[in-house]
Amino acid sequence: MATSTLSVCAGVLVTGAVALAALTSLPTISTAFSTSGESLGLDQRDVRVFNNFLDVQANENAFPHGNFPGVTGAPLALWKAHAEWGSLPRGGNGLGDGLASNPVLGSGGANFDNTWQGLAASAGGVNDNVHSATSLGGGVTAFTQSPISDGWKIVYNDDFVWDDGPGAPDEGALDLQAVATHEIGHALGLGHSSTSGATMAPAISGDGTSARSLAADDIAGLKAIYGAASAAKPVISSLGGALDTGGTLSVVGSQFAALGNEVWFTDPGGDGTPLKLTGVASTAGGTLISVVIPVGAEAGDVLVKVPGASGATLSNAFPIDIDAPPGACVLLGSGLAGLGGVPQLTGAGDLSPGGGPFTHFVQLVAPHAAGVLFASLSEASLPFKGGLFAPSPVLLTVPLMADGQGKLVLSSALPAGPLSGLSLVTQCWFADATSVKGASATNGLRLDIE
Repeated sequence: MATSTLSVCAGVLVTGAVALAALTSLPTISTAFSTSGESLGLDQRDVRVFNNFLDVQANENAFPHGNFPGVTGAPLALWKAHAEWGSLPRGGNGLGDGLASNPVLGSGGANFDNTWQGLAASAGGVNDNVHSATSLGGGVTAFTQSPISDGWKIVYNDDFVWDDGPGAPDEGALDLQAVATHEIGHALGLGHSSTSGATMAPAISGDGTSARSLAADDIAGLKAIYGAASAAKPVISSLGGALDTGGTLSVVGSQFAALGNEVWFTDPGGDGTPLKLTGVASTAGGTLISVVIPVGAEAGDVLVKVPGASGATLSNAFPIDIDAPPGACVLLGSGLAGLGGVPQLTGAGDLSPGGGPFTHFVQLVAPHAAGVLFASLSEASLPFKGGLFAPSPVLLTVPLMADGQGKLVLSSALPAGPLSGLSLVTQCWFADATSVKGASATNGLRLDIE
């Protein structure tokens, strides 16, 4: 059995920077990035979180996001960090980060993707692929335990204050998503980079959020380990059908095998092993897989694996919200940045006529900004003030006012009536003097009524 070693990132708050120094086994230097000589196999693609962070700031984000269903707080920030290393933009649109410096989550472009497996009941062992926190004292902010060929363990020092975002961290706090993105790079087999501004650089400048976004050197290092994403790698582009346990799920994409596919789901009650359907056939020339969602699968990820043993046989991880209330929320396009970043619009609740409440969540707006929610029965994406105006023609407007933290919650319910099968497109625009044209905007949100 291989002997475990520690790869430690020690973080110290200094003027304008978070310094990350690592104690690692001597890496093999290749250009600017460096590698440890290890990599994760297909049996080590799972990710879990033991959410034992003590700081309020580490679990402050209570707003859900459609690209990361079923979680908020620290688990959401950590899941986003993993998504950044994925082969393709998360959910097909890359939304979720909320900072103008990282408009697309999912920049890896390699034969590597993780599978989200929910919350763990404990910090687990050396090779259990779990994030957790503990008191470490001293200047160590986080460390990654290896050898990674058998799995990993990432631990955060709870003697520091951690901030889960999605905006920049509070003064004096460490950006959890940024540090996690760096540590995950170590778990994937990367050492430190000599390129300034890279996620894997030994020092993160400014407020630390720059490390959330992979630089060209980080991507080159990932491809050196796992290979550039193969043209034969299966790809999931969308999901359809019934997203309920026992319902028939349609997985739409490309490069699926005619026979022998596996469909992986999130199984949060397990040990990190995905819930797998095996021996699945595809139709329509390898572009469609239809399966019944099994008992035990929950909100998280769905992936397709074709026969073979390399990373090129596993698809991108696509978000799936299993057993959600009736109807569906689909994220549209990107927003227009303002003072707080790129405002985020997400939704959750019942989209059946005459049903229960449905809630719009807005965050990353300028504090106390005045705005308007626009609604339409169709999507137009018209150029407007440097952004895209999603709902047109406008049928409804609702005045808005953000709170002192740049957030707001708007709850309502659909009236009873012949609305089933219709879609409602919404988007929020705000007055923002810090924006070039005096306005900021959220992404669009399409509400498919049950």
